Amino acid sequence: MGLIVITSPVQIYLYQPSTGARAITYLLLVWLVSILLYQEISQNFFANIKNPLNQYFVKYAWGWTLLPLSMLLVLYSISRQGTMLNTRSLPIWCRLAACTAVWYIFAQVLFPYIEEATGVCEVSGLLTKRECRKEGFGWRGFDISGHCFLLTWNNLVIIEETKLVLLSLGRTNKKHSILDLPIASIHVLLCMLMLLWELMMFCTSLYFHTTLEKVLGTMCAITPWLLLYRVMPRMLACVAMPHISLSAMPGASWVLARLAE
Repeated sequence: MGLIVITSPVQIYLYQPSTGARAITYLLLVWLVSILLYQEISQNFFANIKNPLNQYFVKYAWGWTLLPLSMLLVLYSISRQGTMLNTRSLPIWCRLAACTAVWYIFAQVLFPYIEEATGVCEVSGLLTKRECRKEGFGWRGFDISGHCFLLTWNNLVIIEETKLVLLSLGRTNKKHSILDLPIASIHVLLCMLMLLWELMMFCTSLYFHTTLEKVLGTMCAITPWLLLYRVMPRMLACVAMPHISLSAMPGASWVLARLAE
């Protein structure tokens, strides 16, 4: 990956420390706050799951993250390449689709399934989570923290994608300089979203779930980040390497001659 020249406070926050260091920081934050500061009962604004930040931002956090990232990619593509879809932007669109699939599989399928499969209703006779909640009772299961997963995942994706968009498109010649201000504004918006997601991650660690549920949720975000942004690029780079001719290998000409006899 190329070197990014950091020129603004927004870039400092987005790119320092490294994504890996930030992922470890998030995991330690969630774990330490959970074991040292956890408050099961609190009247704090953030302890209310129905507070506006939770209801209108965290609940739709992936949408809030995906929209400005998509807008950033569109504006960069038009500004530098003159078209929304091109050879430089297509891999990024594919990666954002993969990120959306990760969000859906974990947050919408896997976590709810585990909670229902491991849980029971507060009263007997109601065997499904839907029936239990519909009757006004609580469902007690192993509830891996979707918030810790989602907020960690959002921030790791924001850091990686803003960096990769800049490396893929930001260094080419500008075709539409008028888009520079909207592009800068989206970077500021993404930085503010990161701050909000980190605040809500801290609050989730402070007031909700068990320690294990929160740590697992965070690890479920870090694992696909490692696969998508660290392991897969190296695998693709290996596949893309030109094949070495057998005849160019030391001693290979002798072996081929013996086989031809």
